[in-house]
Amino acid sequence: MKSVLIFGGSGGIGSAIARTLKQLGFAIMIADLRPGEKEIADFFVPTDATAEADIKKAISVAQEKFGSIDIVVNCQGAYFVDKIENTSAAEFDKMVEVNLRSVFLVCKNVVPLMKFKKSGYIINLVSMAGLRGKRGESAYCASKFGAMGLTDTLFEELRGTGVRVTAVCPTSVDTPFLNKAIELSQEELEKVLKPLDIGRIVGELVTSHPRVLRKVVPIEIELEIDKLEKKR
Repeated sequence: MKSVLIFGGSGGIGSAIARTLKQLGFAIMIADLRPGEKEIADFFVPTDATAEADIKKAISVAQEKFGSIDIVVNCQGAYFVDKIENTSAAEFDKMVEVNLRSVFLVCKNVVPLMKFKKSGYIINLVSMAGLRGKRGESAYCASKFGAMGLTDTLFEELRGTGVRVTAVCPTSVDTPFLNKAIELSQEELEKVLKPLDIGRIVGELVTSHPRVLRKVVPIEIELEIDKLEKKR
C-alpha cells in the first residue's frame, strides 16, 4: 500500500484529496493545525506548516508509521484580497510564509528521502494565480508565482532521479476562501470548481505511470474569469 502525507489535509481541497486517495487504496497521514475527518486519515499529526521543526516531525512520523513516504501533497494555503496600496507588509509576508516558504521547507526536507529511494511524487497545489495576475491579489499572486517557480525548478532538478513533481493550478474553487472573497449566484456557483474535482485530478496524477511527467496542470472553468474579478 502506497503512503501519502498531506500538508493542509484538513481543509476543503486537502480533505477532498485525502478522501479520493483513500478510496484509491492509499494510506493517508494528514499534517495540519486541526484534525480532519477521522474516517479519512489513517494518522494525524498536529503541524504548523510554516514551522520547519513541525514539518520535520510530520515527515519523521510518516516514515515511522509507513516505512517510507511515496507521495507528499502541499495543500496548505492562505488567501488575501485587496489592492496593493491597502496591503500591509505583514499581510504580504503572511502570504509568502504560508504559500511559498512552507512549500519550500516541505520539499527541502522530503526530496532527499525520495531521491535516496529513487521514487516519489510531490504535488504542489499552486492555483491559477501562480500563472497569471489577478485583480486585487498582488500579495497572493506574488506568493503563488513563487510557488510555481519553485515547482518549475524542482521539476528540472529532479528529472532522472525517479522523483516527480507537479503544480496543480485550479482557478476558482468552491471553498471558504472563495466565499469570503466574492458573492456568487447559485448559477455561478455551480460553474465553479468543487474540491472533489481537484481530488480526482490528483488521483489521476498519482496513479499514472512513473514515466509520465507533468510539470503543471492548469484547471479552468466555464465561467469567465473577468466576470469573477469584476465582483471584487
